[in-house]
Amino acid sequence: MFQNWQIRTLNAIAWISLASAIVGLFIGLLRASEQSLFTDVSVGMLTGVLIGFSCSCSEFFVFSNSRLRMARQMPLWQLLLLRTIVWCICILAGMSLPNWFFGQPWQHLDAHFIENFAISAAIAFAFSSGIEISRLLGTEATTALITGRYARPRLENRVVLFADLVGSTALAERLGELQFHAFLSDVAQDFADPIYKTGGDVHRYIGDAVIVTWPLEKGVKNGASLNCALGMHRILDLRASFYRTRYETEPRIRIAIHCGQVAAGEIGDWKKEIALLGDTMNTTARIESAARDLGEQIVLSDDLVKRLPDTLRTPKRVLPAYEAAGKQDKLTLWAVDLPS
Repeated sequence: MFQNWQIRTLNAIAWISLASAIVGLFIGLLRASEQSLFTDVSVGMLTGVLIGFSCSCSEFFVFSNSRLRMARQMPLWQLLLLRTIVWCICILAGMSLPNWFFGQPWQHLDAHFIENFAISAAIAFAFSSGIEISRLLGTEATTALITGRYARPRLENRVVLFADLVGSTALAERLGELQFHAFLSDVAQDFADPIYKTGGDVHRYIGDAVIVTWPLEKGVKNGASLNCALGMHRILDLRASFYRTRYETEPRIRIAIHCGQVAAGEIGDWKKEIALLGDTMNTTARIESAARDLGEQIVLSDDLVKRLPDTLRTPKRVLPAYEAAGKQDKLTLWAVDLPS
């Protein structure tokens, strides 16, 4: 059985391949002659499928694969160049193989071959740049800024997760600024896998903490947000030997998860970002403080627990009512014990 994140990846590859096939079909129609209409259209569609499929596979399974750290740790210009070269190879193969498939000799390529390749390479570089900009700003923020979705603030229901590093102040003093920065970068890269697999979106990194969000329905479906928290702890456990070898420590985190209404909108001019404001964000921060005060690793709000599916088997236990700073009523909270 495929997992949800695998299905999302396969769906994305399928849609990209389909879109590429449609583009190839139209190009084939525009350049087809009456004598070779079927062949030209078929070659165009097959070319589109091959280019779309090979480029999207290289992106999802290599360049955007959080487990392949070498690709993600390269300088930006090297990553752009490498991706463009790989995509150009995919484009060359996609433009050449259909001629062989339909029995045409290799030298009998499209008269517009050079022109098509130059256009395709330019598009590949533009897409490569766009992907890196999207990674810099975040997929959701990039889409929202382009579409203008948050040009005016709007109310949304969200699940919010705060993950905070335990003992970061002492660790930063021991490691020094550069090593501590590298440490945080490694932790953030480890978090990328569970965040992606549960469909979350990184809202912001704040020092040694990360804020992840989901639309409410998506965050509670199949316990996605809770599974993300468990996945974060699990990946750090699996990578414990790496951290001991490189930093002589093992990262430990506290996680708070809450849900509710937030005001989402653009803030800034020269540097824009999507800000999430409101009581939900403040309460999540208070829950993270409760996790610290109570010595718990994962703490959920009662509002979130009520929305989690009954079929979720993860054991939870209620905590003593917590009096949070700035809150009139005490918070009902739940702790999740990590699997042994």
